[in-house]
Parts: sequence; C-alpha cells; structure tokens
Amino acid sequence: MAVDANLMAVADILLGAAYADGTGDGSEILAVRDLLKEITGAKDLAPELEKRVSTFSVKSFDLEKSAKAFKDGAKITPRRVLELCATIRDADEEHDLAEDDYIKAVGKALGMKESDYKDLTLDYDVEEVKAAFAGTASKPPPPPPKG
Repeated sequence: MAVDANLMAVADILLGAAYADGTGDGSEILAVRDLLKEITGAKDLAPELEKRVSTFSVKSFDLEKSAKAFKDGAKITPRRVLELCATIRDADEEHDLAEDDYIKAVGKALGMKESDYKDLTLDYDVEEVKAAFAGTASKPPPPPPKG
C-alpha cells in the first residue's frame, strides 16, 4: 500500500523536529515512529514510511517543500502538526530553544499566524533574561591585604 504525499510530508516535518536540536536523539526518533503509527492507526509502519524514517537526512530536508506538500490537501490540521512537533521536542526531556525555533518555522511555513501556536513555544527576550539575572552573579572576594 502506497503512503500518500501528505503523510510523507508530515513524516519529514516530524523528523525535522527530531533533528532540530542538532542531535536526532533516539528517543525523538522513536517518538516519530510512534506518532506515525498513531496517525495511521497501524501496528507497524508501512515499509515506505520506515525507510523514510531510517534514511532521513537533515542535510537534504527542505521544510518549505514539505510544508507545500502538506498544504495541498492534508487530512491532519496544521495545528496538529505543530502539536506533534512539540511532542517530539519533549521526547528527550530536554528543552532546546532551537526546537522552539523549528516549531515557529513550521508554523510560518504552513501559513499559520503566530498567535495560533504561541502556546506551544517559549517566548523569551534575551535582554529581559539578562536584566533579570544582572546582579545575581557572585563577585570574587577582594585580594588579601599585603603584609
């Protein structure tokens, strides 16, 4: 049974999420497989999907191309795709800001408004964080007196 282009696009987007932090952690790849099984309702992945997961190359991945394939008639909503990406992000129990940036990029590529997915990502302002921690760093003790 052939896997439709929309599902392949979703698979690619989820795999992109698994590699968004630069690692492609095993728990994230396992989560991709599990989510694809959940989407398809199958016990095992179709051979074509399994091959896609096992041979995925982040270097040749094109988010815009996958998003365009998805938008051409998907059975799953763009919001759901982002929720699945967030599930992948959380799979390794480490929150990397690059993963949130990827979710934002997917939302943009799918033509969504930021307000439609803002709840799925951290909103941070580096200057605000620096200001909050200014003055909390401990200063070294003064040198001992000479003599």
